[in-house]
Amino acid sequence: MPDFDESSLRKAASWQDFKEAQALLAAGAVTSSETSTDGWRGSVKQGNRVLRTSVIARTPTWFDAKCPCPANQREGKFCPHAIAAGLHLLSPPPAREKSAPANAMPDIAWSIRFLGPWQESLRKVRLSVSISQSGRAWTEVDSRLTAWLVAQKAASRPPLQLSLSSANLSGFLSCIEGHQDIASDNTNITVDSGAQIILEDCIQTGDTVLLIPSRQEISKIGQSHWKISHTGLSRIGNAQAASQITPVLEKLSEGGQVRMPMRQFLQDLDLLQADLDFSASEWFQSLHFIPAKPDFKLSVTGSASKIQAELSVSYTRNDLPCLEGDTVFTTNPKEENRARSSHPLVNGTFTASDPDEIRSFLTGSLKAFPDSWIKELAPAVLKLSSSYVFITPRIEIVSSGDDWLDFELNFETDSGSPIPAAEIRRLIRTKGSANHSMDGKRIILSDDIENLIDPLFEDLEINQENGRFTAKRASAIIIQELYKKNRNHNTVSDLNRFDESNIPTAISTILRPYQAYGAGWMIDRLNRFGGALLADDMGLGKTLQTIACVESLFTTCSHPKPALVVVTTSLLGNWVAEFKRFAPDRRVITLHGAARDKLRAEILPDDVVLTTYGTLARDLAWHLRQEYSIAVIDEASLIRNPDTDHSKAVAKLNAARRIALSGTPVENSARDLWSIFRFIQPGWLGSRSHFKERYETPLSSQDTAQRTATLLRLKTSPFVLRRTKSEVAPELPSKIQINEFIELSKDQAATYRELLAAGRRRIEEIRDSGQEAAARMQTLTTLLRLRQTCCDLALLDSEKLRALPIQRRSAKLERLLEIAEQSIASGSKILVFSQFQKQLLEIESALGAAGILSLRLDGQTRNRQELVDRFQTDSGPPVFLISLKAGGYGLNLTAADIVIHFDPWWNPAAEAQATDRAHRIGQTKPVTVFRFLTRGTVEEKVVHLQTSKKALADSLDESSAIAGDAPAWTSDELEKLLMG
Repeated sequence: MPDFDESSLRKAASWQDFKEAQALLAAGAVTSSETSTDGWRGSVKQGNRVLRTSVIARTPTWFDAKCPCPANQREGKFCPHAIAAGLHLLSPPPAREKSAPANAMPDIAWSIRFLGPWQESLRKVRLSVSISQSGRAWTEVDSRLTAWLVAQKAASRPPLQLSLSSANLSGFLSCIEGHQDIASDNTNITVDSGAQIILEDCIQTGDTVLLIPSRQEISKIGQSHWKISHTGLSRIGNAQAASQITPVLEKLSEGGQVRMPMRQFLQDLDLLQADLDFSASEWFQSLHFIPAKPDFKLSVTGSASKIQAELSVSYTRNDLPCLEGDTVFTTNPKEENRARSSHPLVNGTFTASDPDEIRSFLTGSLKAFPDSWIKELAPAVLKLSSSYVFITPRIEIVSSGDDWLDFELNFETDSGSPIPAAEIRRLIRTKGSANHSMDGKRIILSDDIENLIDPLFEDLEINQENGRFTAKRASAIIIQELYKKNRNHNTVSDLNRFDESNIPTAISTILRPYQAYGAGWMIDRLNRFGGALLADDMGLGKTLQTIACVESLFTTCSHPKPALVVVTTSLLGNWVAEFKRFAPDRRVITLHGAARDKLRAEILPDDVVLTTYGTLARDLAWHLRQEYSIAVIDEASLIRNPDTDHSKAVAKLNAARRIALSGTPVENSARDLWSIFRFIQPGWLGSRSHFKERYETPLSSQDTAQRTATLLRLKTSPFVLRRTKSEVAPELPSKIQINEFIELSKDQAATYRELLAAGRRRIEEIRDSGQEAAARMQTLTTLLRLRQTCCDLALLDSEKLRALPIQRRSAKLERLLEIAEQSIASGSKILVFSQFQKQLLEIESALGAAGILSLRLDGQTRNRQELVDRFQTDSGPPVFLISLKAGGYGLNLTAADIVIHFDPWWNPAAEAQATDRAHRIGQTKPVTVFRFLTRGTVEEKVVHLQTSKKALADSLDESSAIAGDAPAWTSDELEKLLMG
C-alpha cells in the first residue's frame, strides 16, 4: 500500500470534504478503521445508519473510495466518510472508558444557559453553565452534547450545573457548535466556527511574504482560537488547524507579525484561507489564480482476453503552486477530474474482457480521447490493435480564395492505404450484415464518415465536379475546420483571418486583446455573412465589443443609416451609460415611453436607436418602414421561443447586418439556437421542421446526442464566438466590477416622485418650526424610503404594491432573475448581498417561483457553516442570499464567481469586504461584481458622492437609519441627496 499521511488526504480531497471529515472524527462518528491489502476500511455512523467504506490507495494522493453515501454513489467522490476513516486510522481517538456506556442517557433536546459575566469568564478560560431539558425537537448537536456529558461522567438526568475550566471547556464548546438553544440572562448566544484572523496587510518582500495582523481580541481555549463578542463566540477556522500552520496562527493571534518563505506560503494557501482574512491586502487583490494545464498519459496493458487502461497526470512544472508576476499557477483538480471521468473511464481507469468492448475501446474510444494525451500501448495491446483496419476520411485542400476553397475527399486506412469512395459506400450499405475484412484484418469505419461527413455535405453549399468539391462562403470555413480536425492542425486558417486592430479612434478606451479580437470578428462576419452571435461569458464586455463594432461600421460606411439596439427594459440605462462612456460622440435616441413618438422625427442617419423588446413589438409597423445599417439584440435568449411576438418582431427587421448577444444561447433546447439563427442568418439551419428532424429530435436520444451535437456545433461555428472567463483569464483582472444602471419601472418612478415630494415638504415644515435635529431625522427617514423604492416596492409595507408583478414593482429583481438564469446555465454560482432582510425574502420567493434553488443567511440564521458547506459543493444551490450584518466576515465562498450588490452600500469598505467572500485565496476564476444602481435616483448620487468622500458612515442600514445617526455625513450633504 502506498504511504499516505494527513497532508496526502488534504491534497486528494476538497477542503470542504476534508473539513467535514475532521468534524466526523471529532464527533466520534468513526466507529472503526483498519488497513487492507491496498488501502483501508472503516465504519462511520451517520444518524442511525452505519456507513461501511473502503478505499484503494493507488498513489499517495489518488484514492478510489467505495461508500454507500449519495455523493460517492452518484459521483464516485472521495467522500468525507472515507477521509474520516483514513484520519481515524492515522490517529485514532482514545477509547472511551467502559464505565461510561453510550446509552447512559436517552436522546435529549438540551437548553443551554451561560451564567454570570460569561464573556469575561471565557477570556479566563472558564465558564459556568446550566443545562436543562428543552421541549423542542432533538438534533444531532444534542447527541454530541449527550455523548460528551456521558464521557465526563456528569449527572445522568437534567438539570445540570457545570463549572468548566481549561481541562474540559474546549471540548464542551466543540460539542455545542451550531446548537439552536444557547442563551445568557438577556440575549441569545451563537457558538459557531468559521471566524478568521483579520490581517491588516499581507506584503510580498522578495521571496518572502509578511503577514501583519490587525488589532483584535482573540482568546485561546484548548488548542483552538476564538473570537468573543456580546452575541456569542466563533472559532477561528472550522477544526483544529493543520500542524504546519499552527505556529503561524499562534503568533498572529497574539498580535505578532509572521514572515514566511514564498514557496511555503503558496503551498499552505488552501490551509491558510480558512483561518485568515486577506481582504485588506492590495497585493492579494491584484493576484490571479490560474490553474496550470495538466499533461495526461493513458497507459493501456493486457491481451486479447482482457485489457486495462489507466490515466496518469503530470505538469510541465513540478513546483506548483508558483508565483510569476501577479499570477499564481496552481494544479488543476477540476481538469484532472474531468479527464478521469472521460467516457468510458471511471476514476481514470477502464477494464474490459468482452471482445466487443475491447474492440470498441481500441478502435473508437481510444481515438476519441484528446490528441494532446499521450497514449502508451503495451506490445500485446499494440499487436491486438493492429488486427483492425481503421478507415477515416481525409480532406485535401487544393486551392482557396477569400470566400471559397476547392478540396478533395478521400478515404484511407490508418496505415495510409487509399480506399475508393465506391468501396466506402458499399461498406456503409452492408454495415452490420457481415464482418468485413481486409488482408485478414477486420475493417472498422470511422464514425465521422457516416455521422459527420455525409450529413454536413447534404447541408452545406458544396458543388462537385470531376471528383473535386468546391465550398463557398461559410461552408468553406466549416470545411477548413474539418480539415484542421482531421489533420490535428490548430493554426488559424486563411478564411478565418481578419484585422483585429481596426478599432475606431472614437472608442474612448483600450480594448483588451480578446475584446479587440471579438470586435474584429464581428466586423468580419457582418461584412462577409451579414450576421453573428457573440456568446461570451457574462462580464467579458459584450456591450463594449458591440459598441466598437457599431462605431467601425459608421466610420467605414459612405451612406450610413441608423443603428438599432434592442434590449430589455432593465438594461436601457446601462446601454445609454456605456455609449456615453465608450463612444461619447455618438448620439443615442431612446424610443421608450410616451415621448417616443416625437423623438422618431429627430433620428439622423448616424444615430443609434435604442428600444426595448416590448416597445419594438408595439411599434413594429413603424420599424418595418425603416432601414437600419445594423440591428443588435441584447439578451438574445429572450427570443428563444420562435412563436413569441418578440421573436417574430426582430426576425422581420429591415437591417443589412445583425448581431445577437447572449451568454447562454441555448437554455432549454436546440430550438433556442434555431430561433436566434432565424434572426442572424435566416435559412442557415433550415425550416423548423427540417431542424427538428435533423437536430432537435436526435439530440434528445442518448444514442445520437453526441454526434448530433458535434454536427450542430460545426454547422453553426462560422457565426458563433464563445469565450469563457477561464479561457481568457490571464487577460482579466481577478475582479471585474460593473456598475449596472437600471431604469425604474413606471410604478417605482411614480412612487419615488411622490415620496420625494412628500419628504421635502415634511422636512421644510419641521425646519420652519426650528427643530433641526428632527429635520435631520426626517431626512434619514425619507432617504430610507427612497432607497427601498429603488430596490422593490414590496419593501414599503403596502399590500397593493406588493401584489404588483415583478416587472412593475422591482426593475432590479427582474434584472437579477435574468442574470441568474444566464449565469447558472453557464455553470456559475452567485452571491447576492442586500442590507434589507425583507428584500432577501422577496428575492428568495422570486427565485423559487422561477425554479432556482437558493440559500439565505441573515440575522436569524443559526447554522451558518452548514449553509456555507452546502453552497460550496458542486451539487449545492447556485444562489446564496446574504445580509450585510450576517455575512460581512468569516465566510469562504469561493464556489461563487458572480457577486451582486442589490443595493449600494453607503460604506464602500463594507461592500468590498462582502465581495471578498468570493474574491479570495482559492478562487481560480475571475469574479464578476455587479452593483445595481437606479438611474437618476438617490443611489446614483450617493455613488458620485463616495468618489469624493472616503470616510462614510455605515448607519443608513435597515435597522438604524431612522433611530441612528450618520456622523460622517453633514446635514447639507444628506439634503443634497434629495435635491432635483
